[in-house]
Amino acid sequence: MKILCLSDIHLGSPICQADLTLDILENEKYDKLIICGDLLDSYHIHRLCKKQWKILSTLRKITKDKKCIFIKGNHDKDIEMVSALLGLEFKEQYEVTIEGKAILFVHGDKWDTFINTKPVLTELAGAVYYVLQKIDKKQKWTRKLKKKVKTWQDAANELTIRIAQHCHSSHYDAVIFGHTHVPKHEHIGGIECVNLGSQCDLPITYAIIDKHGKIELKTKE
Repeated sequence: MKILCLSDIHLGSPICQADLTLDILENEKYDKLIICGDLLDSYHIHRLCKKQWKILSTLRKITKDKKCIFIKGNHDKDIEMVSALLGLEFKEQYEVTIEGKAILFVHGDKWDTFINTKPVLTELAGAVYYVLQKIDKKQKWTRKLKKKVKTWQDAANELTIRIAQHCHSSHYDAVIFGHTHVPKHEHIGGIECVNLGSQCDLPITYAIIDKHGKIELKTKE
């Protein structure tokens, strides 16, 4: 069994790479699909363009033939309404064991101390970033901004450490998550940690888990 893992598609975002995401969904070989949060950018469904609606249509078709797991992310607001509208069921987390390897799937926002302690500032920053995305659709400046803001990278590393600590105390062997848009495959304290990155920042990233539990982080541009 092969598992395809994606995160942070952000349907409704001006920089959602819908064509590339569709290519992955339609052409990768897999038996199960797991989306680790932030399928939507917000509850503003009217922001979705035609190609992004096609992703939702494709996902609905996939659910009829394959097992699909949708994990709730911090951008998936009013998920009950959205879930009813889309016909998709969302979970807080998911876990699977492959050949004795226990793997946890989460979004990651639960361990983000900033958004949990400063919700108003988070909302404001999100609104500003949305405007920047609309202006800078080729990501020339937004990508540079992310790379140069040291606190962004530090926060991503600290979040990964907190998640790894949780997995260690909860007896997981690996964790797959998203949230920070910083793709990385590493081992921390004996825990295999895979950040799926996003379907917005180029190159987009995703993971494939094979029948033996081997996790491969892949890119597409």
